Amino acid sequence: MTPVLLTAITAALAVQAPLPTPADLLSDAIQAMGGRRSIERVESFHLHGVMRLPSGRAAVEIELSTGRDGRVLASQTFLRIGQIRFGSDGETAWEETPNAKGTPQYNLIDNKAIDSRVRQINWAEWITMLPGRIDDMTVIGQEVFDGEQAWSVAINNVDGRAESAFFSTTTRRPLGRRTVEKSPSGQAVVSVYFRDWRPVGDLQLLHTVVFDRDGALVELAFDRVEINTVPADRFDLPDAVEHLKEEAEKP
Repeated sequence: MTPVLLTAITAALAVQAPLPTPADLLSDAIQAMGGRRSIERVESFHLHGVMRLPSGRAAVEIELSTGRDGRVLASQTFLRIGQIRFGSDGETAWEETPNAKGTPQYNLIDNKAIDSRVRQINWAEWITMLPGRIDDMTVIGQEVFDGEQAWSVAINNVDGRAESAFFSTTTRRPLGRRTVEKSPSGQAVVSVYFRDWRPVGDLQLLHTVVFDRDGALVELAFDRVEINTVPADRFDLPDAVEHLKEEAEKP
């Protein structure tokens, strides 16, 4: 059999092979990360890392703790500028920012704002939430993503944004996502790459996230990823927030 004929037959078989379903891809991805039971046993996450600009300069130090029922405590230290913190005990959400004199100032905020901020840091959460979106997902086919052969999956968002998720055809791990976003010069393609997978307890978790905005790369690398190590009292409200809460609840 000639090489040309062999190539043609291989290509024809690839075309005829059925596409996996979104449910199959997500099931394989969860299994590649350690399995659903291991994920369900996670009571808390703790992450610490540094975000670097395209120049390689460290820009933001990030620390995040999350627990069940929406509990969060996070800090973002903008190097040479200052720090902000935000958190929630599952019911009351708050943020701490420095005022003009550098003194911490507390405000009550919406829990939805907390959820949005956490998703920008904790990409493991984005991955594990995908099974709930199966009805909005369509497998498109294969393409190369971040240098690896991947299954491409289209996700329909309620806000109309185009979003795709990518899963390795070999390891089955999620490789990242891609969105098309508005920019001052038009539309920008933003790819997010999930890299540096390592064992954490019974799980395999990513330790590096790279944001690629039309070729400008920003890296978020975690030097500490822990599960089930966060004490429950870490999510207790600061005294100043307790006071704000009491004031807000007064008739």
